Amino acid sequence: MGNKIFYFTGTGNSIAIAKTLADSLGDTELIPMASAMHGDINIRGERIGLVFPVYAWGMPRLVVDFARHLKPEAGQYVFAVTTCGGTLGKTLVQLDKALQLNGSKLNAGFAVRGSFLISLEGSNEEGLINFMSWLGRKTTPDEAENRLPEIARIVKTKGSHKPETSNASVNVIGSMLYGFGLRMFQKMDKNLSATDACVSCGTCVRVCPRENVSIENGRPVWHQDCESCYACVAWCPQHAIVFNGKAPKLPAHHPDVSVADVMLR
Repeated sequence: MGNKIFYFTGTGNSIAIAKTLADSLGDTELIPMASAMHGDINIRGERIGLVFPVYAWGMPRLVVDFARHLKPEAGQYVFAVTTCGGTLGKTLVQLDKALQLNGSKLNAGFAVRGSFLISLEGSNEEGLINFMSWLGRKTTPDEAENRLPEIARIVKTKGSHKPETSNASVNVIGSMLYGFGLRMFQKMDKNLSATDACVSCGTCVRVCPRENVSIENGRPVWHQDCESCYACVAWCPQHAIVFNGKAPKLPAHHPDVSVADVMLR
């Protein structure tokens, strides 16, 4: 019957995790969430997995949209792995509630720290992120490479695993900041621009999960429906896309993931 893992990734962490799990489970199809929502979501499979990053201590907008459209069959095993830099908040609890609205549930929910984090020198969010990481230091998830063998064993046996969360302080503050954070992220592309190194190759258009980028007069243009995944920044082959005028520190994406893995169109 096979398995399906749906993923959302910007810089490659989630797809690297999804690939590792697929190799462990066997007979597993990997599907980008952004592509799956163009029509009915095919959920036929013995196990359904979701792999995605934490944004503002909750689910990214795209994952919220995906969860609303996902309607697992009765009794179908559903698991999720979310990746974060340090604090996940109530992300997996939020996902479980979204699935329950569709008559399903999250059978197992895990949080890991991804092995790659893009460094944007023009970002001003580090102070808050560092504070929340300090606040949740006792519930910081372990690194993905350490947890994935355990996660694969639980998923193979269709075991139950309560959705993991941060501590109460992070959960409360993170829930308060979540809605504001997503609204801010949607307009974050106002900080993006292309330098003269741009060759109009269109990679930024093809990797954008929200189809928020177009090429006009030979340069990328963003349309204020940003996911803040920074895929356009991370995968530009010329490193021509900058944030607040500054290029990201290299490497800009997960070393084990190629641009072909993240192409959506």
